[in-house]
Amino acid sequence: MNIDFNGDLSDKKNTYRIFTQFEQPDQVKGVEGQAWRTDGFSSWAEANIDLSDISEVTISTWIAIESYPSDIETTVDKLSPSSIINQRGNLSGFDIYINTFGQWGLWLGNGESDITLQAQSTFPLYQWVHVAAVISNTTGFAALYLNGQQVASINKPNQQIFKAAPSPLLLAKSHQDVISLEFELNRLNAVYDLVEIKPDITLPMEFIKEVKARNVSSINIQESLDVPRSRLASDHLRPSYHAMPPANWTNEPHGLVRKNNDWHLFYQRTPNGPFKTQMHWGHMVSKDLITWAHYQDALWPSLQNDEFGFDMKGIWSGDVVVQDDLAYAFYTSVNHGKRLTDYNPGISLAVSRDADLSQWEKLGPIINSEHVSDFRDPYIWIDDNQWHMIIGAAYGESGGLDYYVMDSIGDVTQWKHQKRFSSVPYEQMDIGSAIWEMPVFEALSEDVHILLVNPIGGKVQKYQDPSTRGVYWLGKWKNGLFTPFYTTPKPLDILVGHLSPTVARADDGTMRAIGIVDERRTPSAQKSAGWAHTFSLARRWFLMADGLTLGQEPAPENKALRNDKLFEKTAVVSPKTTVLLKDEWAYELLLSDVNLGQSPLTIEVFANEDSTETTKLIFNPLTNTVTLDKAHSNLSGNDEGPLLITGAYDRDAHGDIQTINVFVDGSVIDVFINQSAAFSVRAYPSKMTSNQLKLVSSSGLIHIGKAEVWALSTDELSRAESNLKTKITH
Repeated sequence: MNIDFNGDLSDKKNTYRIFTQFEQPDQVKGVEGQAWRTDGFSSWAEANIDLSDISEVTISTWIAIESYPSDIETTVDKLSPSSIINQRGNLSGFDIYINTFGQWGLWLGNGESDITLQAQSTFPLYQWVHVAAVISNTTGFAALYLNGQQVASINKPNQQIFKAAPSPLLLAKSHQDVISLEFELNRLNAVYDLVEIKPDITLPMEFIKEVKARNVSSINIQESLDVPRSRLASDHLRPSYHAMPPANWTNEPHGLVRKNNDWHLFYQRTPNGPFKTQMHWGHMVSKDLITWAHYQDALWPSLQNDEFGFDMKGIWSGDVVVQDDLAYAFYTSVNHGKRLTDYNPGISLAVSRDADLSQWEKLGPIINSEHVSDFRDPYIWIDDNQWHMIIGAAYGESGGLDYYVMDSIGDVTQWKHQKRFSSVPYEQMDIGSAIWEMPVFEALSEDVHILLVNPIGGKVQKYQDPSTRGVYWLGKWKNGLFTPFYTTPKPLDILVGHLSPTVARADDGTMRAIGIVDERRTPSAQKSAGWAHTFSLARRWFLMADGLTLGQEPAPENKALRNDKLFEKTAVVSPKTTVLLKDEWAYELLLSDVNLGQSPLTIEVFANEDSTETTKLIFNPLTNTVTLDKAHSNLSGNDEGPLLITGAYDRDAHGDIQTINVFVDGSVIDVFINQSAAFSVRAYPSKMTSNQLKLVSSSGLIHIGKAEVWALSTDELSRAESNLKTKITH
């Protein structure tokens, strides 16, 4: 049997069948012509082949793996590996397997017992490699090869080591799926080409000849590992100009940092599917905060020996700082060991010495949680040549911070614990949470600093009040002590839906912030989409005139998104609906010189012709509130809610509503009032025709001096395609 994946992958005349939840299998550049790209969670290939009458067999394929397969977060002995290729039954067949830490090998069953040949080195990522296995019942010999080099073998003369299994041949799918919620976790995220199974033994020199002849080092690996744009092209809910990974799961962005005029964004990622497990650090790079190139993952879970790794349960959130020619990644590492002695959890460190921050060396854990009940998500800054680190923490009764300092950059492992960071006890600042996450601490002016945290757990939950959201305090920072101006924190956004921003400074010295705009739809909807979560539009942070409030406006870089101006006019809004725009999924609305008077203004986005499906943004000057009304925003029932969210608008800090700036993109809505108050939310219109923009007044007339709308887009080619770098060495 030979499979080359050229031609129509869905053709029923093929000797194989490819399964995928998407409209068609992904086809990309291969080592010879075209290759098959798996999606990591829903796709696999199957073929019927009978090996029962043969005594010798050679199995081979070319493969490029983007990431090790996912699994439940468990100890090594309880893992359920994925498979590169297998035909396996109960104690019979063969399986070239690979697990979530890159351990791989050849499993053989003879019907009564089994044998495992394990390679000593982890499987290479981000490159085309040739994998082969030879099995002989005639001589009792079996061997596994990588690029023509033998990596494992066994020799049992005069013994039957293999018996064919009465099962189909599988690619990218284990004989035993691992299920979590609705997701199959242990599929394989890879590209296949030139699969061959033949009934004889191939000599190693033939494998070497094949490898030399293909010269795969000359192939641009990004052309093979890029997620084809066709996979998600028909999804009208997928944002087009917001920063986000090419597919699958993302979570909190963190480590926004500048180096050599490039913006680097590191973020939580599951590269194998739209589910959360075995967190990686993804890596995106931009010149302008608009067009992003996708680099290969910066960090992923690994083992230090056959059974244990300090970050084997995931590379969780943290921070990146650049000092001279070095970049330091501080992250939360989790494992299955003891809390203190095994740093579970721990704050771990990796360092990058290269110009584009694509290669990272793990240095291991540096801080454990001995001073708190639990912690996560370090944030680091340098002040007067002293390094400072705060870590979101739990103190048993409330959330808070763990605080460390270090004097010299010469040894970034010598952190000294400090008894307190804030002059106000954390329990007095907390809003009823179990732990604080993703802290940020930065200067907004020479005299004012901001402390932002994301309290979760306890009384704070995603779908109730108090809700999971970012909150902040402004205050003074002096001699290692933060003195907040007020005890009760202010909400980062008017409405919930956006949290955990990461920040860095632009050339003008002011802050840029990007957060996560999380999913508000069911796991089944996320699975069907093939991706989950997105990042917010970049914002500029500044200090408001009252000295007590954070101001947020669209980052000035966002103006580069504007293409054609669709219209500009004066508007008078009445109780009779005004339709401003049709047939657009990505646009910016700017209302200037707004005079609400005593009339609430409703902006309908994602609306169909008769507004039976619509998402409403209601700005009420009578109650100084903003409401998101999603009662009719999704007719398919996939929205988890809540369907009605109201937040207080701080009129004293931000003034009467005079400008409203709305950015719409697929399923994301970013809103700015007076270019100083903000929120970002998600909505999921089920109809392709729900792409109208409307204005309506609840009562009376509302005069708008100028209503402007621009179509928005970025360089689709640059944004959609990856910029994968050379293999990372850990």
